[in-house]
Amino acid sequence: MINKMKVLKKILLGLLMLIAILLITAMFVSKDMAAEREITINKPRQEVFSYLKLLKNQNEFSKWATMDPAMKTAYSGVDGSVGFVYAWDSEKSDVGKGEQEIKKITENERIDFELSYKTI
Repeated sequence: MINKMKVLKKILLGLLMLIAILLITAMFVSKDMAAEREITINKPRQEVFSYLKLLKNQNEFSKWATMDPAMKTAYSGVDGSVGFVYAWDSEKSDVGKGEQEIKKITENERIDFELSYKTI
């Protein structure tokens, strides 16, 4: 009986030490996380940028568009320019309803969007 108690105490002590080590380690691990992907496209930068800034082209590679080919889409403004809005509305909860607006364009460098999801 005494041997069993000693073994049980050692097991509990070992578990407590393991938990303490995990908690102490968690205090020093960085809480920031980043995910990056990169792809090389063998086309001139201007040609790729001109294609990507047109929001109407997104349905050709959009995961959401393939999830619901019947979703309703609407556009307002001049595609590829600041202020253009692409809106979608889907009966499927995975796709939902929302809109994407071009807020700023730095030609051949960057496109800033505002993405809004609406509740269904």
